[in-house]
Amino acid sequence: MDADNSPGRAPRAAPIAESLARLIGRQIAEGVYRPGDKLPSLRELAQLHRYAKNTVVVAFEMLVARGLVEPRRGSGFYVLDTGPARRAADEEPGQLSRAMDIVWLMREQLKTQPDAIAAGDGFPPVEWLADMRMDRYHQKVVRTGLGTLFRYGSRFGYAPLRESLVRKLGDVGISAAPSQLVLTHGANEAMDLVIRYFLPPGAAALVDDPGYYPLFGKLKLAGVRMLGVPRLADGPDLAALEALLQREKPRLFFTQSLAHNPTGSDISPAKAYKLLQLSERYNLIVVENDPLADFKPTSAVRLSALDQLERTVYIGSFSKSFSAALRVGFIACGAGLASDLADLKALV
Repeated sequence: MDADNSPGRAPRAAPIAESLARLIGRQIAEGVYRPGDKLPSLRELAQLHRYAKNTVVVAFEMLVARGLVEPRRGSGFYVLDTGPARRAADEEPGQLSRAMDIVWLMREQLKTQPDAIAAGDGFPPVEWLADMRMDRYHQKVVRTGLGTLFRYGSRFGYAPLRESLVRKLGDVGISAAPSQLVLTHGANEAMDLVIRYFLPPGAAALVDDPGYYPLFGKLKLAGVRMLGVPRLADGPDLAALEALLQREKPRLFFTQSLAHNPTGSDISPAKAYKLLQLSERYNLIVVENDPLADFKPTSAVRLSALDQLERTVYIGSFSKSFSAALRVGFIACGAGLASDLADLKALV
């Protein structure tokens, strides 16, 4: 916390002010604040981020100098309509709309080079998974009967695995029946199904910013408008989230509660409860991706455990803990939605 308001401390506050100015500038570029909107007051921002007022003043001065906001005497700071400049900002490196950068990252992640970590690699070292011995499970599958190997089976997916997942989810506090589980070709297909089901072209969806870049590529391909919710050390920025909910009325929020990609942060219990309150107030569905569930304590805070799949959709996989080559993922949600998603999976 920057608690020193003395003028002599201004140089030290400059990096913090620059960070705050970038955050507000990104929110303006992504539509959290639109032309003509009044920004939160100096006092509100100082309390929200636990900064000294002089730090917030410096940040506002930076925004004014960049032509993003204007001061109005006795009223506060308001967002300017930057027109073409604002659209150009959307194409800067790091913005959510750079779909080709996402494809490049995915290609790089699939490259295999000795003694090199691929760009965007989110997998644990191979040595950690060496004892998994997938061949041990082959005979167990065969003993279930050859008929299960040569027929389509349930539209929800392999029943014994779904029953096992019921127990696995119970360990982390999520109560679900087999009819609430849909097996998928990895977590990526799970996200594809959710996007196809809920989001027509032109719809808006909330995402963590920064966040999971393959998801950004899928949303871009589907013609969905992505609205970034800044990710803080203890979870999403709830003030920015509520502003977007009020203005845009999005249907979905894609987020990672635990081991967030790429920050590694976990959501705090207080923020998790408040986020679910917002989801109920604004009729929002939270899509919670939990790829590193096996590396986190079962007692860790998960939105789907607090909500019990009422307003949450839980996505998991075995790519990080078992094998990236074995493309098995799953969706846990309400029974009616699971049935619809199972039908959709059969069509695509």
